[in-house]
Amino acid sequence: MNFEPLKEFLDTCLPMLGIPGSDTIVYKGHEEVFRYQSGFDNLRLRTPVRPDALYHMYSVTKVSTCVAATQLIERGEIMITDPVSAYFPEYKDIKVRVKNPDGTFDIRPAKTQLLIKHLLSMTGGLDYDLNRPGIKRVKERTGGICPTLDIVRALAEDPFLFDPGADYHYSLCLDVMGGIIELVSGMKLSDYMRENIFEPLGMYNTSFGLTDSKLERLATQYLYDANTKSAKEVAKDYNPYAFGSEYDSGGAGLISTVEDQILLADALTHLGVGKNGNRILSSYGTNLMRTNILNDVQYATFNKTPQVRGYGYGYGVRTNMHPEEAGNLMPAGEFGWDGARLSYISSCPESGISIFHAEHMGALHGTVIPRLRNIIYSCMD
Repeated sequence: MNFEPLKEFLDTCLPMLGIPGSDTIVYKGHEEVFRYQSGFDNLRLRTPVRPDALYHMYSVTKVSTCVAATQLIERGEIMITDPVSAYFPEYKDIKVRVKNPDGTFDIRPAKTQLLIKHLLSMTGGLDYDLNRPGIKRVKERTGGICPTLDIVRALAEDPFLFDPGADYHYSLCLDVMGGIIELVSGMKLSDYMRENIFEPLGMYNTSFGLTDSKLERLATQYLYDANTKSAKEVAKDYNPYAFGSEYDSGGAGLISTVEDQILLADALTHLGVGKNGNRILSSYGTNLMRTNILNDVQYATFNKTPQVRGYGYGYGVRTNMHPEEAGNLMPAGEFGWDGARLSYISSCPESGISIFHAEHMGALHGTVIPRLRNIIYSCMD
C-alpha cells in the first residue's frame, strides 16, 4: 500500500477548493492502515486539526439510525410494511400538496399510507424544510425545548410533497424513524443508540447534544462561500437540524469523532461484527440494510446526484450497484453516506475496507467524494 497520492490530494487539492482541514482514516480487516490530518482546524488562528476533535455528523447520523431500525427488524419489533400511523396516529390522514397546470396548488388527502419502508428509503414525501409550520409551533409551545416525539408528531401536520412511495426525495424521514425507535424501545433515541450500538463497539465519544465539555473539543465549523470559493467561520454550536435541547435528530443530530465513526464503518464492513468482536447486527440484517430498495422511478431521481451516480439506496445508505457508471473504483456492494459538512462513511464487505473522512465545512460533495474514494482504493494495492 502506498498512500502518498492520498496525502497529496488532502494536502494540496482540498486547500485549493477552499477546504480548511480534514481528518481521514482507513481500516482494512479490523486494522488501521492509514490515518492523516491535513490543513487547519481554525484558519484564523492557524491551529492544526486535532486527532481527538469532535464533529457534527449531520446526515452521517442516518447510518446509526438505520442500524437501530434494522436491529428492531431483526428482533421482530417492527416490520418495514408497518404503517407509521400504527405508531403515530397523526400520520393516518396526511395531506399532499399538488401543483396544478396554472401554477396554483391544491391540498388533497394522500392516496397511500406512509410505511416504515418509505421512511428508510426517503420515499415518504416529506421535505427538509426546517421552517415547516409544525416545527415552528412546537418551538413556540415548548419554549425551544422541542422533545423528539413532539416534533415527529408535528411533521404530520403539514402537506407532503407527494403520495408516500411515489418518488424519492431527501427529507426528514429518518427523524420520524427516530421517533418510532423511541416509541418501540421505550427509550430516548440517544439512550437506545448508546446501549445497542455505541457502547458495544467502544464508541464512547458519540452522542446527541452539545455540552460545554464537548464544545471545547468541537472542530471549528465553516460555511462555504461560493462567490469567493473560501470558508466562512460560523459558530461551533451551529446545527439548524437540532431543533431544541431535548430533540434527538435521527437524521442529523449526532456529534462524534473520526476514531469512533471508523469503528461503526468497520463493524458494517464485517457484516455487523466490530473490531472488539461484539456484534451489533446479523449478517442478514446488514445485507438487508445495504440492498437497494428503490424502484425504477425512485432510482432515476436518486441517481441524478453526482456523488451517488451508479448507486442505489438501501436503509439510509447509498449502495454501490453500477460502479462503471461513474468510473468508481469501489466494488459493487460498498455502502455508506455523507453529511452536510462532508463527514463521509464507507463500508465494503467485498474488499474489507472501511473509510471515514471528516471535514467541517461541506459543499463540493460531488467534487471531493468521487475523487477521494478512487484515490483511497487505488492506494490499497
